[in-house]
Amino acid sequence: TYAKFLLGHERTGIAGVGRSKRELKKLKDIARKETANGRPLIEDQRFRDRIAQVELELMALEITNLRVISAEGEEKRAPGPEASILKVKGSEIQQMLAELKMQALGHYALPHLHEALDAGWPGDPMMEAYADHAAPLTGHYFNYRKTSIYGGSNEIQKNIISQMILGL
Repeated sequence: TYAKFLLGHERTGIAGVGRSKRELKKLKDIARKETANGRPLIEDQRFRDRIAQVELELMALEITNLRVISAEGEEKRAPGPEASILKVKGSEIQQMLAELKMQALGHYALPHLHEALDAGWPGDPMMEAYADHAAPLTGHYFNYRKTSIYGGSNEIQKNIISQMILGL
């Protein structure tokens, strides 16, 4: 009982709606600055469609998150299997955002320069325009791979959803 209570809250937090909204804003900023075929990447229809898809999924996740929080406050109950939905979608969205940022920056996203995170880093002339968002990106990308595992793997969460919500 205690473990289910704690895991329900953990999974609700893993959804990371606020963090994903911040990362979506960064992605859009990058897409406005980066160019493909002489035009800003944000004007590329395929890339813009992928951003729109992630944004729609994030909006749906936020509404679901608010519903879970509201039910907890009004009905005085811990998050149930709907926390598994939040965890699965939240981790997928976080991974998609990291992947889209990597694609937007292309080869500038490849190197992970740990020293670039230091406040006094003099910079690399080739990376100067990208230092604020490219230097830590590779580390963030690999770090977000784990979100589908902790708090109960997404596969386990899908089993919980099918058993508890769908009754399968």
